[in-house]
Amino acid sequence: MYGKLTKMLEQGCYRDVLEELKHYDIREYTEELIIIAVSAFLAVGEYESARQYLQAGLQINPRNAELYLLLGNYCERYNRMQAYLCYENAALYCEDPQDKAIIQSFKENLESQGDLNYRKVAIVILSYNSYEMTRFCIESIRRNNIPSSYEIIVVDNASTDGSLEWLKQQRDVVLISNSENRGFPYGCNQGIEAADPRADIMLLNNDTILFPNSLFWLRMGLYEDENTGAAGCMTNCASNEQVISEKFATIQEYEAYAVKNNVLRDNPHETKFYLVGFALLVRREALDEIGGLDLRYAPGQFEDCDLGVNLCHRGWRSILCHNSFIYHFGGGAGQNRLVWQDVYHKNREKFKDKWAFDITFYSHARNDIINMLDSEAGRTIHVLEVDCGLGATLARIQYMYPHAHVYGMELVPEVAAIGGSILNIVQGDIERSSIPFENIRFDYIILADVLERLQEPERIIRNLAGHLNEGGAFLCCVPNLMNL
Repeated sequence: MYGKLTKMLEQGCYRDVLEELKHYDIREYTEELIIIAVSAFLAVGEYESARQYLQAGLQINPRNAELYLLLGNYCERYNRMQAYLCYENAALYCEDPQDKAIIQSFKENLESQGDLNYRKVAIVILSYNSYEMTRFCIESIRRNNIPSSYEIIVVDNASTDGSLEWLKQQRDVVLISNSENRGFPYGCNQGIEAADPRADIMLLNNDTILFPNSLFWLRMGLYEDENTGAAGCMTNCASNEQVISEKFATIQEYEAYAVKNNVLRDNPHETKFYLVGFALLVRREALDEIGGLDLRYAPGQFEDCDLGVNLCHRGWRSILCHNSFIYHFGGGAGQNRLVWQDVYHKNREKFKDKWAFDITFYSHARNDIINMLDSEAGRTIHVLEVDCGLGATLARIQYMYPHAHVYGMELVPEVAAIGGSILNIVQGDIERSSIPFENIRFDYIILADVLERLQEPERIIRNLAGHLNEGGAFLCCVPNLMNL
């Protein structure tokens, strides 16, 4: 069966191949059949069909080198950096020397075109008295990434548990040894300064474990478009709504989850206004603009919030890659928990002093409101949110409804300016300003904890009703101030 189809491919009978494949049940397609189908679809220019089959194939086997080669062929027509990353991943999983040579020829062809601007990833890890975790972390990087794609830089903050001695023996690790614990922002900046000046930077906690394709899909997300400045992953332990809903008992079970999760998907990226710094990939150009982490947040906390808002302020988008999972041991600061709680409150105030708003109040998506949307995911909808904060709810709606058009009004100028740099958000007071999107009719208008502060809520509702489509709806939440 495969021999007949392969011969037809070799003869250039691509349409005949696709016609023959119609006789097979797509639910029973093997990897081989999918590879044949993708090759034929690419040859006749049916690119979206090719992508759908690639998606199905990588769900069957996320370690199939030939599928990554074909994904690179698909990407070449619109994103050469992503194509190169796919060829790199194909080489990682390829075991046959002849096939490796073919993959290498594709890479060399891209490099020969001159404007690829490929860069590897400098992975900056801070170490402090966590020898076993640091070793697990570094070994997981080596196991799941091709060596030429990364460099490892470890900044040790005066460990006394044997970490330093082990790190000195690792030939692929650039080691910076501090005589005292300088804290997270300072240590990260040391690592960034020691990195290849052309490399993108990944800030990675040493209590993490990378799985197959964790870093690959972060890099693919970072290069989805030229305005993306940072990419973050899903995990089992973090804040900022980056945690998966599934819970498992062992790391092995989390790895099995990651293998199935870290695959090609439709619409895997959610816009965020900051990403938690435990595993954060930052584009080199964006980091050069900012100049590293702000040392005012030493020894740590809120430096990742500051980084995200700084990126937004400069027009860079941050994305959460739902198709990248990295395990995070987490667990807080142990015996120093009370000290870290004090640091948290102090650094929260430092952030407010710098940016003139409290990010903990303005950056969370209102899932209770989002769950009230009753549209099908594929439908085109228009959504307006009044007092939208940074726009986290709108960004989540845009992720869940890929064809949604989202708009926001925000009362606080500083917040509107940051949110408006990434989403269609304008500053305005709904009681004193008209809707700035006059020619748009909305399917949903969101008023989450807004009505109770208005002096004339009925008048506002009547005015807003004129901006609803026929069959449109208000999505409202009013806090139960009387606790009834």
